[in-house]
Amino acid sequence: MDSIGRPNVPQVEKGNRLRQAFPLVLMICAGLFFVGGLLPTFLGQGHIGLAYALMGAVVALLTKKIADRHRVQRELMNLNAELEQRVKERTERLHAANKELEAFSYTVAHDLRGPLQQLSGFAELLQEHAGESLDSDSTQYLDLIRQSAWRMNNLVDDLLDFSRVERVALQKTTVSVEHLVQEVQQELRHQTEGRDVAWKLGVLPEVIADRPLLRLAIMNLLSNAIKFTRQRSHAEIEIGSRIDENEVVIFVRDNGVGFDMKEADKLFEAFERLHNNHEFEGTGVGLASVHRIVQRHGGRTWAEGTVGEGATFWFSLPTTADGRSTQQAKQQVAG
Repeated sequence: MDSIGRPNVPQVEKGNRLRQAFPLVLMICAGLFFVGGLLPTFLGQGHIGLAYALMGAVVALLTKKIADRHRVQRELMNLNAELEQRVKERTERLHAANKELEAFSYTVAHDLRGPLQQLSGFAELLQEHAGESLDSDSTQYLDLIRQSAWRMNNLVDDLLDFSRVERVALQKTTVSVEHLVQEVQQELRHQTEGRDVAWKLGVLPEVIADRPLLRLAIMNLLSNAIKFTRQRSHAEIEIGSRIDENEVVIFVRDNGVGFDMKEADKLFEAFERLHNNHEFEGTGVGLASVHRIVQRHGGRTWAEGTVGEGATFWFSLPTTADGRSTQQAKQQVAG
C-alpha cells in the first residue's frame, strides 16, 4: 500500500495477471474433463464417459461466463482509469486558470491604486488653487471626480482583500470571537458617532480559524449592519452564537432596511448589490469575501431578512478534531 492507502502498482498488475489467467486454467480443466470422458467410452463404459463429457461442458460454460465477466470488469476499470485521468487533467487546468485569474486581478487592482490617488490628489489641488475662479458647475465636476476616485479606490481595496482571501495560506489558531468582535467594534466606532446604536453581544465562543481572515469577515458583517441601519433613529445590532452538532454558528442581526428573501441568493455573489449607490454606498464585494473566507474554513453562509424589518447573517465554522469537541464549545457558551 502507498502513503494514502492505495494498492501499489506492482500488486495491482499481479492481480490483473492472475485474473486474466484464471479463465485459461478453467478452460484447460474443461478440456481435461472432455478428454477424460472419451477414455471410458473407448473402454465400453459409455455412461461414465457421458458424465465426464457433461462435466466438461458445464466447466466450459462457466469458463465462458467468467471470462466475459472479467472482460467487462477490465473494460470498466479502463474506463474508470481514463475518466479519473481526464478529471485530474481538467481539475489541474481549472486550478491553473483560477490562479492566473487571481494573479491578474491582484495585479490590475494593485496597479490601479497609483493613478487613482494621483487623480484624486490633482483634483483636490486644482480645487484649492483655482477655487475662487471656478464657477459652481466646475466645482461640482471636481467634486464628482473626487467622489468617483474615492469609490474606485474603495473598490480596489475590496478587490485586493477579495483576492487575498484565496491567495494566503490558512494559519489556524484558537481565536476568541468575543475579543475579535470587540476589536472590530472599536475600529468602526467612527461610523457610529452621533448615532443611537445599541450593541447586543451574546456569549461568543472560541473557534479554530485564521484570525486575520475571520477578522475581515466580521469587519464586513458589522460594517454592513452599521450601514443598513443608518435610516433608523435607534439602531440595534446583535452578535450571538449557537452550537449545532458539528459546527459553531455565529450570527449578526440588525433592525435595518432588510431585504427580500427572493433575492437572498445574490447576497454572497461578487458585485451583486440590492441597493444602488444613491441609497447605500458599496462595491458588492464584502459579503462575497465573507462567503469565501467561511468556505475556505469548511463552513457555510446564509441570510434571512424581511424588507423594512432587518436582516440576520449567519456563518458556521466546523468543530475540529484537534482537541476541541462540540461538547466543550457547548459548555463554554452555556457557562
